[in-house]
Amino acid sequence: MYPVLFSFGPIRLYSYGLLVALGVLLAVLLLRINARGTSVHPDTVVDLAIVTVIGGFAMARAFYVVQFWNYFRNAPLDIFKMWQGGIILYGGLVGGILGFTFFIWVRHLPFMTLLDLFVPATALAQAFGRIGCFLNGCCFGKASQVPWAVSFPFLKEPVHPTQLYEAFYCFLLTGLLLFLWNRRFRTGTVAAAYFILYPMGRFVIEFFRGDSQVILFHLTLNQWISFGFVLFVLILLVFTRFIWPWKKST
Repeated sequence: MYPVLFSFGPIRLYSYGLLVALGVLLAVLLLRINARGTSVHPDTVVDLAIVTVIGGFAMARAFYVVQFWNYFRNAPLDIFKMWQGGIILYGGLVGGILGFTFFIWVRHLPFMTLLDLFVPATALAQAFGRIGCFLNGCCFGKASQVPWAVSFPFLKEPVHPTQLYEAFYCFLLTGLLLFLWNRRFRTGTVAAAYFILYPMGRFVIEFFRGDSQVILFHLTLNQWISFGFVLFVLILLVFTRFIWPWKKST
């Protein structure tokens, strides 16, 4: 656990902030490279990425503040200390999608083509963000005696390194999504794969999380959100692939 990598007087370099920034930077570079395979200029893609990241971080922090309002109402200035950690990933997805959709609507850009472009970069940024969580000590797992269990100074027992579980999964997901992108499958395939596979992986990892509260039927809030994402995407796929074409042909 290394929440602060470097300090010099009042200057501190936080591991979480550094890893998140590195993930975003690499994601933007990946977007510029892959944008060459689309009709959209790479500079436009970078502008879209900036809007998406701003929307994502704003909503991710808002979700976190709401969830832990009992703390933040007594320390309102801490709301802005995002470099110390404290975001809800699904809030980030919602905010990112809103920012993404707004920019696409204003600039009249191809929505699904760019969504396919963005999701591999999103998974890559998430992987680095989870490594930042590991160094920061947040999002830890349940107590465990597995050989790879890790210890944090604020916990009594070794725990599952769930942050690294998710980071590893997101790196694998990035590779798969890039493979699908390069194979040029039907538009929307890459995005659908991300919005189904990431929630499925998160659903499983949540069983090993030690900081998530069970809310209903032995499942956590994030598991219910994961289930909702997968169900929504599957319904959308069935509608767009089967029902909507049939209606247009009748």
